[in-house]
Amino acid sequence: MIRQSQYFLFDNEKSIDYGVENVNTESGLVEESFLGSRSVNETYVKGRSEPYTEGVKREAKQFPLNFYVGENYDEKKIRAIKRWLDVDDYKPLAFSENLDIVYYAMPVDTSDLVHNAARHGYVRLTMKCNSPYAYSRNTSTHSFDISSGMKTIELHNKGDVAIYPTVEILKIGGGDVKIENLSDYTDPFIFSNLKDREIVKVNGEKEIIESSLYGNERYDDFNDNYIRLDYGKNRLKVTGKCKLRFTFRFKYR
Repeated sequence: MIRQSQYFLFDNEKSIDYGVENVNTESGLVEESFLGSRSVNETYVKGRSEPYTEGVKREAKQFPLNFYVGENYDEKKIRAIKRWLDVDDYKPLAFSENLDIVYYAMPVDTSDLVHNAARHGYVRLTMKCNSPYAYSRNTSTHSFDISSGMKTIELHNKGDVAIYPTVEILKIGGGDVKIENLSDYTDPFIFSNLKDREIVKVNGEKEIIESSLYGNERYDDFNDNYIRLDYGKNRLKVTGKCKLRFTFRFKYR
């Protein structure tokens, strides 16, 4: 996807606006990163030839980015490109082949301008991401009306790995809200003692809770089981009168 794209977006700016186009500098077949690097955490004990596996550590994605800077470039153009790319934090990076898939990346290591001394050339970078994954754009569902007090809804995770969505709850009447994922049998999400018309926002990825009435002082009324959506269809049973809206990003390997 990266190598076959004509242009890219970085920090919400389009490369072709700088006269920059994605380019392959290799002849023949091109190589793309398939799976991110990872290492296995394991322990060996005396008298046992097979190690005990204690999990996998996934490394952040890293890949080359080469782009043509156009014909007869001048110092002004090169300086503009440097200002655009010289960032101190991870910025969104997407490629024209599929602009809905976003990496969060920044240039690292040595950057080279390769040219023929006649103002024709290309830039060679290494981009490091902040995680092992690429992401979809933010997706928000419609509002689910659970004013009946109980309803089963479906959410589809179209990515490759489990995600923890943000859920916004508008309580109808005082009481509790319970959400059970019937597709993966994890412990239910339970919020207690909510007030009528109170809005609670629970960010499952960052584990942040905000209330329209109590600010960030609602943690004692939550059972710490954030909603998890596995790959594919997830059937969520909601108990308690409320309206719900979910926001999430799919993750891609």
